[in-house]
Amino acid sequence: MIMALIALFSLGGFATLLLPEAVTRQALDGLAAIGGQVWAPPVAILAFTILITLGAPQAVLIAALVAAFGPWAGFAYSWTGKVLACAFGFFVGRRVGSGWIDRHAGPDARIVMDELARHGFWASAVIRLVPTLPSIIINIAAGCTPMRFRDFIAGTALGSVPKMALIAFASHAAILGLEGGGIRAWLAVAGAVLLLVLTGLIGRRWLMRRATRKPAP
Repeated sequence: MIMALIALFSLGGFATLLLPEAVTRQALDGLAAIGGQVWAPPVAILAFTILITLGAPQAVLIAALVAAFGPWAGFAYSWTGKVLACAFGFFVGRRVGSGWIDRHAGPDARIVMDELARHGFWASAVIRLVPTLPSIIINIAAGCTPMRFRDFIAGTALGSVPKMALIAFASHAAILGLEGGGIRAWLAVAGAVLLLVLTGLIGRRWLMRRATRKPAP
């Protein structure tokens, strides 16, 4: 039952963007009906946590939860699932060690590990704004470093807010556009996407500057 709901959340996220209008409306209505059930929030958080851990597209899942619960609750449940998934990945990294990263993730993950080890909280926060490695790899890589869990999870929780909030806002605006919201809704989508791009560029610039800065002797 839970796996069927997980699939429905994921497909619903795709539906808001890709399917014909009639099918999209049915998918949105179905998700909204599910969102009204008392058991839906914990199931949605669990679904998000599992799918993010398995590498499902974050934007699709956020769109599905926004369609089911609205923008604010959809964002809150998505953020909660993301933080739980990141915590799980961190402890997996603590267990498997850096050798697993070297064997399975390559040199990019080693760069991420170096940044997380050197800059802790701030690197953990900023890296969530930048499209780099899959989230699960970042989480495991962080667990392979000496950084403290509280720094990792606090940075992750803070750094995940802007990107996820913008995706939730864009998803809600896209749903309004599909429901006849007009040009204003689609302009809101475009504005949110532009802010996502700018945020990612700023975050990447920060990481590159920190990566190339030599530590003081």
